[in-house]
Amino acid sequence: MGKTTLSLAFGLWSANKGLKTVVVSSHPLPELAVTVSLQGLKDQYPVAAANLFIVHIDPREELANQVRQQVPSPFLARAVLSSRIYQSLIEVAPGLKELVFLGRLGHLAERKSDERTSTEFDVLIWDAPATGHFLQTLMVSRNFDTYLSGPFALMGKEVFQFMATPGKVRFYPVSTLEEMAVEETIELCGRLERDLTLKPSGVVCNLTSPLLNSVDSEYEELTRRLLRENPHAAGFQFILDRHALERQLFQRLRAAISTALHIVERRGGCDSDLGLLMALAGVIGPRLGDACL
Repeated sequence: MGKTTLSLAFGLWSANKGLKTVVVSSHPLPELAVTVSLQGLKDQYPVAAANLFIVHIDPREELANQVRQQVPSPFLARAVLSSRIYQSLIEVAPGLKELVFLGRLGHLAERKSDERTSTEFDVLIWDAPATGHFLQTLMVSRNFDTYLSGPFALMGKEVFQFMATPGKVRFYPVSTLEEMAVEETIELCGRLERDLTLKPSGVVCNLTSPLLNSVDSEYEELTRRLLRENPHAAGFQFILDRHALERQLFQRLRAAISTALHIVERRGGCDSDLGLLMALAGVIGPRLGDACL
């Protein structure tokens, strides 16, 4: 869908404005570095380079840190962490890793200083996982509060209250205009509102064609002209059919979702990953920035 690319682009936009920005990636950093390069950032955009932080939260490591904080003896803490009971618990306890992840995310999002970087962040952008895992992660915090007691239940309550507080968190599902992606996005928005009472602030339609922004009369005239000038060009007909399907899916999305749709067109001609990200930053930043910041 392009979630990671757009998350990094929006992060670069806010960091370039002088805001301390952290992007929480759903990918481990070595994996992310293989797919997206920020080479040249410090030389070309020194302000953004000084204000952009990219982190990956490992729930197992967060749990281990909590054990070390709760157990006063380093020897006992190491014994607990290496025990088979502990190792089995963190793997089989439903939602435990997700809850700890959200707890850490909430800590960063509340603009508290990150003890690892000594940085207080202004903006947090979560490059969330795919739909199923994302919904499961949010449901976990509510379920811990509803069904359990004790410190993890308290953590779940605090996390879900934070996620549901208007003005603190905004959700922007990202979709391409493909049939399966559109249906999945409609289902995601419905479940966020129905099951979690969280209304998305907008939906980003990524990788669209330039023709999507044209009004129906302009599009129809262009279609007639292209077919008239190229009556035997099968390639043109394929392109026009694809555009027609894209417009139908966009209308389907607009009719099913009661929130703003933000169009991000496909981009070509960029000579580097950084060039592409900054071009996208100029598009996605102004559209989402005022609402988020």
